Amino acid sequence: MFDEYVEHASDPPARSQAAYGLPNVQYEGFESTPYDQGSVVDTPSDAAFAAGPALPSIFELGRVQYTLPAPLVSMVVSSNILIMAFVNNTLHQLNLRQPDAIATITLTTKKSLSELNIYRLFADPTGKHVIITTEQGDNFYLYDGWTKARPLSKFRMIIEGVAWNESPPPTSNTKIITTREILIGGRNGTIYEAVIDAHDDFFKSQDRYLQAVYTLPDKQAVSGIKFETFSGPDAKSRRAAILVTTNTRIYQFTGSLEKKGDDVGKLFESLFEVYRTTAPKFVEIPGKLSRSDLQFFTPSRTLEDISAPRRQLGWLTASGVYHGSLPLPPTSEDIIDSASLMPYPPSLNSSATDSPLAISLTEFHFIFLFKDRVCAVNALDERLVWEEALPLKPNEKALGLATDTKNSTYWLYTDSALFELVIKDEDRDVWNVYLRKESYDLALRYAKSSPQRAVVYSALAQRQFDQGNYIQSAQSYAQSSTTFEQVALAFLDLGDQGRDGMRTFLYARLERCGKGELMQRMLLATWLVEFYLSKINILDDIIASEGASHDVENLKAEQSLLEDELKAFFDTYKSNLDKKTVYDLILNHGRQDVFIYYATAIGDYEKVIEHHIMDEAWLKAVDVLNRQSNLEFYYRFSPVLMRNVPKDIVDSWLRQPALDPIKLIPAILQQQQRPTSQSPLSANHAIRFLQHVVFNGKSTSPTIHNLLLTLLVTSSTNRDATNTSPQIPTTLPLSSQSQAPSTSTSGVPESDLPLLRFLSTAPVDPLTAKPYYDLDYALRLCKQNNRLQACVHIYAQMAMWEECVELALKMGDLELAKVNCERATEDASHGDESLRKRLWLKVAKFVVQDKKDIKTAMKLLDNSPVLKIEDILPFFPDFVIIDDFKEEICNALEGYSEHIESLKAEMEEATRTAESIKNDIRNLQNRFVTLEATEKCSICGHALLTRQFYVFPCQHAFHADCLIGQVKEYLPATSLRKLVTLQNTLVRMQAASTPPPVVAPPAPASDRNRPGTPTGPPPRAPQSQRTLLSAAFNDPTSMLINPAVRLASSLNPINMPRNIFGVAGDRLRDLIVPDALANAIGTGVGNLPGVNLLWGGGGGNRELSGDEAAKVEKIRDELDELLAASCPLCESVVVGLDKPFVGLDEVDESWQL
Repeated sequence: MFDEYVEHASDPPARSQAAYGLPNVQYEGFESTPYDQGSVVDTPSDAAFAAGPALPSIFELGRVQYTLPAPLVSMVVSSNILIMAFVNNTLHQLNLRQPDAIATITLTTKKSLSELNIYRLFADPTGKHVIITTEQGDNFYLYDGWTKARPLSKFRMIIEGVAWNESPPPTSNTKIITTREILIGGRNGTIYEAVIDAHDDFFKSQDRYLQAVYTLPDKQAVSGIKFETFSGPDAKSRRAAILVTTNTRIYQFTGSLEKKGDDVGKLFESLFEVYRTTAPKFVEIPGKLSRSDLQFFTPSRTLEDISAPRRQLGWLTASGVYHGSLPLPPTSEDIIDSASLMPYPPSLNSSATDSPLAISLTEFHFIFLFKDRVCAVNALDERLVWEEALPLKPNEKALGLATDTKNSTYWLYTDSALFELVIKDEDRDVWNVYLRKESYDLALRYAKSSPQRAVVYSALAQRQFDQGNYIQSAQSYAQSSTTFEQVALAFLDLGDQGRDGMRTFLYARLERCGKGELMQRMLLATWLVEFYLSKINILDDIIASEGASHDVENLKAEQSLLEDELKAFFDTYKSNLDKKTVYDLILNHGRQDVFIYYATAIGDYEKVIEHHIMDEAWLKAVDVLNRQSNLEFYYRFSPVLMRNVPKDIVDSWLRQPALDPIKLIPAILQQQQRPTSQSPLSANHAIRFLQHVVFNGKSTSPTIHNLLLTLLVTSSTNRDATNTSPQIPTTLPLSSQSQAPSTSTSGVPESDLPLLRFLSTAPVDPLTAKPYYDLDYALRLCKQNNRLQACVHIYAQMAMWEECVELALKMGDLELAKVNCERATEDASHGDESLRKRLWLKVAKFVVQDKKDIKTAMKLLDNSPVLKIEDILPFFPDFVIIDDFKEEICNALEGYSEHIESLKAEMEEATRTAESIKNDIRNLQNRFVTLEATEKCSICGHALLTRQFYVFPCQHAFHADCLIGQVKEYLPATSLRKLVTLQNTLVRMQAASTPPPVVAPPAPASDRNRPGTPTGPPPRAPQSQRTLLSAAFNDPTSMLINPAVRLASSLNPINMPRNIFGVAGDRLRDLIVPDALANAIGTGVGNLPGVNLLWGGGGGNRELSGDEAAKVEKIRDELDELLAASCPLCESVVVGLDKPFVGLDEVDESWQL
């Protein structure tokens, strides 16, 4: 801000601070001082801060590089708006945010400007309203943005001071174009209330309201005036405090502000009305002063209470500056608080003191402007901290100081130059001032660095130590720069009296230790534990010794408080303690309760549980076990807890689903070893846990299932726990389902019920449909313990139905035997019928022979689906009266008759169906297709009627040999093998009665067709049975044989290899001769061309017998089914519908252009 126009001095002034006896205040604070005997630390003196490099000055005066157009008369600065008045009655207005834009302001007056002399300027805190007063009493008003100052016609006085209205406007969004009610002090000693409006109204002047409200008693010229408003007792009322100064007096006015209606002005009329009859309070300081001044400073609200800001004031008098604070609302009848008179600092040249020309207030200093120098005095200790001579030219005269209260900038002006006073780090040394004044709280507030705060705490701690406030002193020492050893020795020298202070000091130092200082933190924490334990034991001894004669309730309360503090300390600093060391300390002091708490705090539950078990505090041990998550502790301590508190430890197990039941088996077995003196009706909690694991936990471990079965079998009485399991039914259902229990509730011992419930509801393996427990082991265990009902159920699980029924009958439980017979009936429904009958016969025999209950035996016939009356008759005695079952015998005979009649009806229906089928077959043989004489084969294209052919419903026609050659390319290997087998059958039929054909020597072509020419084959040389099939096709002579002979030769069993049906693909297709096979299909074996079948002993041909013809016809039908099942052309189209037009390995260029 305006810095480019300020020429800062690079060197300090000729006279340094040391020349005036001023101390060199160091920024960082202090040097260590030796400790005197009897005190821990000394309060730092000025000498403690004298050493070290000199710090830069807080104040720096710089000339503004700006040439004045004329000698300067007055200047004001407000909200970065700087306004200067010159002797030629012109004004320059400068916005410091835009220093290049300078506005020239002239006065609007009917008088000649030469007749006016500007005296002073007054600007409000916003910089928008400016009042210009002249030596002739004419006054002008300038508003922000105007280029001409307008006259105030009603203002006919020389203004010496203006009290602006700084209270917030009624509405924050209203543009401030009026000054509102202000107070003006005139040279005539009169105080005026005025309102100036900046509205452009031709018929109204800017001075809308002006009224004299009070005249000072002695009518001295007013040198300064200021008012502040504040809330009254009623939140809606407003009050004001007014200060008015002259050269020798300062007046105080207070009262309520009452404004009647919406009229402009008349705000202070009621306040001053009181003082017309009563003299105001004032302070008089006599003396001669050329010019008095009243200045104020409002401190930053970050350092003051917002609800009650305290303003500082300074009043120039002949004797010095009268200063104090202005609390709002006032705390007493005197508006000014802590008022005092400070003499002016001496001049540079002599010890004589002259009066300053102007004063300005900062937060901590008074700035005085003398005719040849400017200086700053600390307002806290009234010491001169800075002084600099004014660089005045000849005949140049200093005029005054200007302060921008909103932006805290300070300006000095002469008649020909401007200077800016730059203040940096003003509160740098304030902490030291407050420290010397023993205002430690304020010193700590303004101390900026850790060393500075450490010095303050050292002084504060020493003062508290000297006063006997050892605990407060320890807290301060912990934050001071005093060494640990010195503080510790100081408290230890006090004995028991300093023990509490020492403990507090250690605690505070521990809190301030960094996280990386592990060793220091551990030492402090361990020492604190020792202090706590010692203090608790001391209180124990005092309580024990004085318990009979004195009231020790306070001591007990103190001991309880210390124990709580120690527990809280363990919770906070457990990571800074060594476990073994603390255990030793606690045990040496015999504090078992502290031992338990510390072990719990650090999570050493093993120690806690061991301690409770040694004390036989079983329930406490279980409680600690529940509050930790280490499963290994469950496995380690459960055996001993199971022997003593089985219910509680099992409840703990049930709350921890992550436990491995296998590892708890040693503890579970402890339930069986408990003392026998317990109630026989007490619950077996081991069984309760295992049932939870099996049914709720879905355990599939055979070990767990076998263990539960063992406990249930060996348990002698019914356990309450087994009756309370929600997963197991309380009754045993007797149904025919696969998992239904094989027991009856009648006559079942109470001790067997839990076991039977388990056997009937135990989970089964979904893969094997068997329970997870070992059936053999279960059967052996139940037999050893005489649990017959359970044995029956296990037999049923093992599908040993005969043993199951026999054991049930041996027990005399007929219903149980019948239920298992029904289950066996369902189990054998897909298999052995004889087993079902045997089981029911065992039951019937038991009923008839053992129970001799004929009626029950008759009912048994109704329940059994396999028993008949004739099955149980042999079990009756030889001489028995049939009256009881005569009706059943008659019913059986009637049933047989009805069954015979139904069989007859079924046979007649079958006969009719067979005749219908025969008629359908005969009708099928009469189907025909009309063909043209020019019809051609769909494969070779030759005339169709020239040889054997096939016609399909789709109108495709093929020669038989063409069809065979086409079909064999597409038939699968299984169909090819069947086709070769049928060919082989035809060959065997021919070979059984016909000698092998003989190939005759080649006859001349002319004799081949002559009658009588031998056509039989020559004698065949014997061949091995291992001859390959290919030999029949590779032999040149075989080409001379007609197709039928070649077929017979190639398919002769003697010539066929053993692996004929192992040949796949093309080899099988090579074995099929289409021409010969076509002739065989068309004419039959007896009519194969070139084949002479000899039947009987004669040498001529004979007709086939009926059986042989039927067999040949059957073979033809089978060949037709293979070859003519479907049209090969149509089938190939259907099969290829899902195939692409172009294969993956093909290249189609038909679409290329």
